[in-house]
Amino acid sequence: MTFFSKDNVKHFEVPGDDGKVETATLLEASRGVVEMVSAFGKAFSPVKSDINGNIEKLQKKYEMNKEAFVTLNAMLEDELENKSTDLAKIGGLWLMRGLNFLRTFMQLLIKEYREGSKEESMKHIINAAYEATLKKYHGFIVKKVFSGVSSFTPYRKDYLLKMALGKEGQEEQVIKDMEVYMETMSPLIDAMGKLYKEKGLDTDEKV
Repeated sequence: MTFFSKDNVKHFEVPGDDGKVETATLLEASRGVVEMVSAFGKAFSPVKSDINGNIEKLQKKYEMNKEAFVTLNAMLEDELENKSTDLAKIGGLWLMRGLNFLRTFMQLLIKEYREGSKEESMKHIINAAYEATLKKYHGFIVKKVFSGVSSFTPYRKDYLLKMALGKEGQEEQVIKDMEVYMETMSPLIDAMGKLYKEKGLDTDEKV
């Protein structure tokens, strides 16, 4: 067993052809991602806190009316029509961006592993994922914070050992389980990205 195959780590749910993103399953699966980020170490607490904060924004919106807000789509429609809150607009957008960063990290990690790379440092992978996803949305101060955080990126062997729940010699199984995990994570992120773009909410505004 690895982190990705644990019973309490829920996989994401692939949206149907209608593009509806179910709120409850999104929240549940996203909490598993927070645990995955914890494996990077205490230095990545700002990243973990950011993802947690965005999950809580969506949770707060959902709690307002669970029957009406079964989907992320419904929450966004409510906020655009009624100008009630911006919890789903902001929380969901930044959660999607955080998930995309982690997806890109895993894609690069898997690629290097499959190519037989012996490089143990993962700093270049973290930085490449950041460059491809979050960097354009961050101002100078946030970029500096991330630069400092990335310096404490764990070595690949240590990270994979944590993902193997401390069991030696399970690197291949971790990678396989990670690939399966991404089979649902990736289309979910794509659906969220499409949703926010269609509603004009995914801008290049910096924070």
